[in-house]
This record gives sequence, C-alpha cells and structure tokens, in this order.
Amino acid sequence: MNRVFFAGGRSRWFLMLAMAAGLAQADPAQLPTARSVEELRDQLQQQVTAPRFAGALWGVKVVAAESGAVVFEHHAERLMSPASNSKLFVGALALDAAGGDYRMATPVSVTTAPDRSGRVRGDLVVSGRGDPGWKLAAGETNFWRLFDPFVALVTNAGIQRITGHVIADGTWLQTPPHGASWTVDDLENAEGAEVAGITLLQNLAQLEVAPGPQPGAPARLALRQPHTGLALDNRVTTVTNGGPTRVAARRVFGEATLRVFGTVALDTNDVVAVPVPHPAQWFASALREALLRAGVRVDGVALGVRWPDRAGLPSERVALGEILSAPMRDLVRDFMKPSQNLETDLVFAHIGERRRTPETPPGRTAEQLAVAALEEFLETNGLPVGDLRFDEGAGLSRNNLTTARLTLGLLEVMSRHRAAEDFLASLPVAGVDGTLRRRMKGTPAEENVRAKTGTLRWVNALSGHVTSAAGEPLLFSFYLNRYAAPPGRSGRDELDALAVTLARFAGRSDTTLEKLFAPHGRLVLRSLPGAPFPHPARLGGHTYRGEFFPGTPHYCDSTVAVFVPHTLRADQAADLVVYFHGWRNAVPGVLGQFQLIEQLAASGRNAVLVVPQGPRFAPDSFGGKLEDAGGFKRFLADVQVVLRNLGVGGEAAGRIILAGHSGGYRPMAAILEQLDASALVREVWVFDGWYGGTEQFLGWQQAQGGRLVNIYTEDGGTKAETARALERLRQRQVPVFTGEHADLNGDALRTNRVIFLRSDLPHHDVVAGRETFRLLLETAGDSR
Repeated sequence: MNRVFFAGGRSRWFLMLAMAAGLAQADPAQLPTARSVEELRDQLQQQVTAPRFAGALWGVKVVAAESGAVVFEHHAERLMSPASNSKLFVGALALDAAGGDYRMATPVSVTTAPDRSGRVRGDLVVSGRGDPGWKLAAGETNFWRLFDPFVALVTNAGIQRITGHVIADGTWLQTPPHGASWTVDDLENAEGAEVAGITLLQNLAQLEVAPGPQPGAPARLALRQPHTGLALDNRVTTVTNGGPTRVAARRVFGEATLRVFGTVALDTNDVVAVPVPHPAQWFASALREALLRAGVRVDGVALGVRWPDRAGLPSERVALGEILSAPMRDLVRDFMKPSQNLETDLVFAHIGERRRTPETPPGRTAEQLAVAALEEFLETNGLPVGDLRFDEGAGLSRNNLTTARLTLGLLEVMSRHRAAEDFLASLPVAGVDGTLRRRMKGTPAEENVRAKTGTLRWVNALSGHVTSAAGEPLLFSFYLNRYAAPPGRSGRDELDALAVTLARFAGRSDTTLEKLFAPHGRLVLRSLPGAPFPHPARLGGHTYRGEFFPGTPHYCDSTVAVFVPHTLRADQAADLVVYFHGWRNAVPGVLGQFQLIEQLAASGRNAVLVVPQGPRFAPDSFGGKLEDAGGFKRFLADVQVVLRNLGVGGEAAGRIILAGHSGGYRPMAAILEQLDASALVREVWVFDGWYGGTEQFLGWQQAQGGRLVNIYTEDGGTKAETARALERLRQRQVPVFTGEHADLNGDALRTNRVIFLRSDLPHHDVVAGRETFRLLLETAGDSR
C-alpha cells in the first residue's frame, strides 16, 4: 500500500477536506465496490449527505427483498412529493381490486331495436367506462381504424341507418376533467389532458408545424386528426435554414382556440401534442363520420355528454354489445412504463367508480372514492396509511405526499401479491424501455433495475427492484425534493447513482443480522420444534379475501430470534419478553422496523427478548402451535435450552411478559387461555392489536392481577373493541387508567395495573414511536 504524508497543518487539512468532498461527489463507478452492509451504508450515506444537497430533501429506504431486513434508510419517514411514483400505488390498487385478467366493458346500445330494414328509429349510444385503450398501435397512422370495433358492432347488428344522434356518454365516470390539485399550467400541455369517461388517443391531437414559403412568412399549421373542435390562431414565423425551431401551443382552459407561438426553420418540421377539449364530443363526432364512411347513414348529429351533465341522454336503451378493454395487467403496464398520466387517472377513477353505491354522497367523485379505496388497501396490508396524502393518482398534483417508508412497504407487499409478476412486469427496465430506456446504460444497473420514475420541477423519484452483484434482490425507494442541481448534474443523475451503487454491492445483507445488533448484545436465530410453525392447520396454505397464501413459504418457517443484551446480569433473574408480530412480516423486518433490540438495550432491563416467526408475509393472526394445549410451555422449554447454551440461567423463563403488535394479539390471547401458561405471565402489552381476545385478556388480569397495557388508535380498527373492553372493566369495577399516548409517563405506568391509551401515531409507529417499548420495559415490575 502506498502511503502519502502531508506536511503543514492547515494545508494538510484543506487537502483532506477536498479529498472527502471529491469522494462525496464521485461517480459510483469510481467508488470501491462495497463488500459488506457497513461499507454499502457508508457509501449511500456519503452520497445523500454531500454538500450539494444542503438545500434539498432526501427520503431513502433499502431493504433485502427476501428477509425484509433494512439495509439502509435516511429520513424514510419524511413526507415527500412522489410525482409519478404515485402511479405505483395506482397500479398496485388496480391489480389488487380488479385483478390482472379484468377488462373494462364499454356498452354500446340503441334507443330502439333495428327494424327489418336495418333502421334504428332513435340514437346510438356509446357509454364510456374509462377504457384508456382507444389509441393507435405502434406504426399505425390510419385514424379511422380506432373505430373498427364500434363500426363492426353496428354493422353486424344489421344496422344501415340511424335516424337519431350518435352519443358518446361519458357520465358513468363521475369525475371532473382535471385531476384534483392540478395547476392551471398543467391543463395547457400534453401531461394534463382532460379526464373523461370516454376518451380518444389519450385525448391528444397532433399539430403539424411546417415552414412557410420564405423567411418571415407565417408557418403552415394542420391538425392530423379531424373533429377535435380546436380553432388555430397561427403566430408562428418562418426563419432561415438552420434557424431556431421553437413552437409553443397555448390554450386557455375552457376555450377552444389554440394559440401557437414561435419560429420554424425553412428546413424543419415540428409536431406538437395538444390536449383536446371535451373528448366525449370528439369521440362522438369522429364515430359518426366513421359510420358514414362504412355506409351507415346517420341523420342526427354527434353529441358528447360528460359528468355532471346528463342532458340529451336517452333513458331507454337496447344493448347491441360491449367493447372490452385489454386486460388490467396490460393497462397497468401501459401507464407505468411510459408514465402516462391520463391512462393512470382513468384506471384510478374506474376503480373508484366501481365502489359507488346508492349510499355514496352526491358529488363525491370517482377520484375521491379511489383515494379511499387506496387507503383501505394499505390498511388491509398493514401499511402506514398516515404516510399517504394523495389528492389524485397520476402524481401531477403537488399536494400528493408520501414517504420512502410507505413506498418501500408497498413494493414489499406487491412482491408477495398474487399479481406480483404483473406488477413487476409493468415497471420500466433500466437501459431497455419506458422512462428508464436511456438511463443507467453501461452500468451494472442496465437490464437489472426495474423501477418507477417520477419527475416534477423540484421532484425526482425512483422506486423499485435491483439485484446486487452478489445475486441478492433488493427493494429501494429514493425521493429527492427541492434539489437545485449544479451544472452538469440533474436529480435523475443522483437517483441513478444510488441505484448503481446497489447494483454493484458485492456483499449480502442476510448474513449480517447478528452482526448488525452485536453492539447491543448477542442475537441468535434458531429453528425450534416448539415454534408456531409449521402447523397442520396451515400445511395446505390459507386464503384471505380471495388471495391464496401457500404453506411454503408462508407457514413453514420455525425461526425464533433470541436476544441477550450485553447488560444482562447473570446473578439476577431475567425477565423473558416474548413479542408477537402482526400481518405480512418476518422476524428480520420486525427487529429492524420496531427497534425492539435497541429499545431493550436502552431500557437497562434485565431481560431477554424472544421473537417467534408467525405467518410469514401473510395476512393471518393464527398462532400455530402456541394455540395448541400445552404449546406455550413446550415453546418455553425450547427457549430455555437456547438460553442455557448462551450462558443465561434457567430462571429467565420464570418471569414472562407477553407483547404483541396488530395481529399478534391472537397468540397472546390463546396463551392466556391456557391455565398452566397464563399463571406464568406477569404483564401483557397490546400495541394497537385489540381486535379480539377481550375475555382472555381481562380474565387473565382478573385472575393474576398483572399489568395490562393497551395502546389503540382511532382508525386502526381497534377502537371499537377497546370500547367494549372498557365497558366490561367498568361493569366489574376494575380501576382503569385512560389517557393519551402522547402524555405517557413512568409514574402512570408504575402506579396502575390496567392502562388504556389512545395514540395519535400511525398503526406501525406505536411500538417504536415515543420509545414506548423501552418505557414499558423500564417500568415493568413484579405484579404479583
């Protein structure tokens, strides 16, 4: 190794600082390959804390896809503008709520059945449901081919004449023509095309701009598509060969006049995509002409009707048939790969509209219903709903906010979802297609990273999948907001640099869990015979809301984590804290997410932590063998063997605390129902998990007099059962301390046996938030 010595104190420090700054701004390809998680974390930390980000905001999280272990995070809980990363949530919701095979149906009807001569004495009605697919295939230029399915449906029914009108009914989709919280500027360009129940060519027309005959002459303007309803105001001037071609088209929202500004060189042509006002009218007008071209006489006019208007819509209709969209998996891919806003909005609104019932308040838009459906989807999958603040789905709204933590959690859920393959296939591939086709070429991330991009003026985002150089799949979410990039760099460059760093990582995360927690004590992972799983009741798997979770890998993991802190005093009896996790999780992720080991070490409690693997990444509260008669005592015997091998005395299992989050309530309740086991338990802590088990929890407290702590939230689903439990306690005249989680203090915990606290934190934050687990450990005592 070459050594370099610096002379002169001040010069030496300036040079060292310059080298450090250079390393912090270096291209990932110039950094040494990280061969351990620690080295990887150092590199990522250097990248996101470089001086050029002093005025910017980062939100970053990386996890190992297989274990769920957190590899790196930096302000992962910070609310950030996601831009088009919002589309990840829409794609996940659509595949979950509708399924990959689902097709949108567009009904086609007439107001009277055709007579023997093929005449319809009335109107033809096309009822849009938001199908975004009425666009030309790649390479197709014949505009009229778009209407072939509709023309075929009419002619196959023998219709030769329609005496009434051709009506495009866009009222089923009850949504305004713009997404919530879009800006006025958005409505003037191709990114903000109008949202409508019936659409055409992504509601965009192509404006051709050709030079005039000589410099100074007006340019020649022409719309490639007919019946757009646009009037052209030409303000484009021709300039000499090689001159600047700069064209801008502006349309005041609500007007039909397109004002076109700029210059075009004599040797140049330009094409500009422009939004079309009132897409339903465009569709109706073009369909009417398509029918005339096919020899179907139409006596009436073309009418486009959009929500909330219903004037002119006939009530009596005779079905001719329906036109089916492409499968939902294709619709999701088609908006995710190119990051197409309108198609996202249409799918999102369609999912929302499907939830409308007669009880839905009037005026509630499809978009609002879709946001509610998305929040319900997140809650069902155990994700922090409080991290989502969405107004719309495409990400054009600057009011949309989320966190890297939630986005990463969504990716984890979808990696185990029945539609996992469809979701992954919808993501752009670095250097190959979609919005990543030109990015990360010539790096280990090329053809490797699959991720959704997101870009607004002060927003850059990238979230998805990457396989490290060691072959380990990683999930990541990168948000960078308010970044004013220096010359020669961009926000996209910064995100790509992080992704390349992950792709070059030559170590593995799954061998470092014990090492990760080594500063706090000794962690061992053991497969124990008395662990909850495998269990006969789940060998064949489990179905939840139509989604099947097979026995392998969800119910075959017998892992138990046992942690002994460095501060454990061997001359004193140690408490045994058995913690049960909730839905869709695994032991490594639980340890990292809820900071159980850090909080135990910080408490100074003479205690050992035991975390058994429950249903692995499944929406299931079943406690497996721990619900069997004698199951918990057999489990304790196995744990004692592990503790003896670690040099911990056998008294450790004599003082037991049960703690659990969310779905972890069920194995706790089952244990308390076992008389031989419940007598051993001194305390029970329920973290936003009081969904049931009330009789078991209250019965144990009455029989043993132990401390019972219940922390619940307003919208986590535990409030109602908590209220029932409080009523039972009052009927029995049991003293109960009630209060706010925010006001939690040691005095209240030490002097009360039954404690119910309302928390304002999100569902997943009640364990680590305010270091609640630590505080409960510090105040734990002999309750007998």
